[in-house]
Amino acid sequence: MSVTKLASGRWQARVSYKDKQGKYRIASQSFKRKGEASEWETKTKSALIDGADLSRSTESFKDYLFDWIKIYKTDGVSRHTHEIYLGNYNHVAKYFNDKPLTAITRADYQKFLNEFGKTRGIATAKKLHQQIHSAVRDAVADGILQRDFAYKAHVTGRPPKPVEDKFLSLKEYTKLRKYLIKTADYSHMTMQMLLFQLETGARFEEAAGMTWNNLDLVRGIVHIKQQWVERRRDFGPTKGNGKADGDVSIPSGYCDYLLDYKHVQSDWLKMHRIKNPKNLVFWSKLGKIEGNGTANEELARICRRLGIKVVTTHAMRHTHASVLIMNHESLPYVQQRLRHQKLETTVNTYVHLIEEENGESNKKALELLNKDF
Repeated sequence: MSVTKLASGRWQARVSYKDKQGKYRIASQSFKRKGEASEWETKTKSALIDGADLSRSTESFKDYLFDWIKIYKTDGVSRHTHEIYLGNYNHVAKYFNDKPLTAITRADYQKFLNEFGKTRGIATAKKLHQQIHSAVRDAVADGILQRDFAYKAHVTGRPPKPVEDKFLSLKEYTKLRKYLIKTADYSHMTMQMLLFQLETGARFEEAAGMTWNNLDLVRGIVHIKQQWVERRRDFGPTKGNGKADGDVSIPSGYCDYLLDYKHVQSDWLKMHRIKNPKNLVFWSKLGKIEGNGTANEELARICRRLGIKVVTTHAMRHTHASVLIMNHESLPYVQQRLRHQKLETTVNTYVHLIEEENGESNKKALELLNKDF
């Protein structure tokens, strides 16, 4: 056990120990200052006495996190959740590169969170920290880390958008819908998808994964049974591992519109010998499904062109629900169209509109009760 100065000017601490098989091993780490190296040596000796697993002391943060996700967050979690973990792994790998897990300090991790929060919302940043902190706590429990460097970290990020920014007003909705009906065609695939969202309340991924065999254009029923997973370019279950499955009715006028579009798509694909192997409704002329990022960019351009509030594709779903509520439809009906498992979810999401409607209902009720006085 020693601390020596390297030719590079850094200080290296070395600790020898016996592994679980009784073989002698050496754990080492270099530091900028001698005091840091000595501190690491002292803490490592103490950790050995407490039964720490030093065989993984040089393992990188990204490698540890990848293995942890593979062991603990692959089986028994939904595909969507698993992909969120993998996405957060990519953020860790990009920022920390090959830095050993044991070399990361609280300051290092805080800087990472600060950097991440500059371009993300606070909710996204909190989810990232929650997942990483869970892995770090396990590393402490397994004796790989001596202390939890993510403990009491401060999560930063952009504040959540005001509720009114998440959906279009009735006037804005009418303006956008008219524009999409008039302009959307087979050359403007993202517009077709946005219109489908406005008419059904579907999530963008559900629209992307819609197949012609799940559209009953005779009875006017949309069977939502799957969604498109862009990373895999394949189907996956709807949100909640299939809990968001359900049927949504659409008007006869939109059925006729979709039927005309279906003929145009079919004729064009046959003429250009392009296959639609999964029978996708929104399979483009280029033989692909447009991504959510592309759709958001197109939607932003349209909003600016129309002089309305710039929103994302998810606002199409919120707007669909908002229009129903403003049209005095019952909350259970809105819940059914959005395929929420609980009415409570619908109420909590659209409480701002419900309160407005209740205020209007209260005014009308008082006018009625005030008669003859």
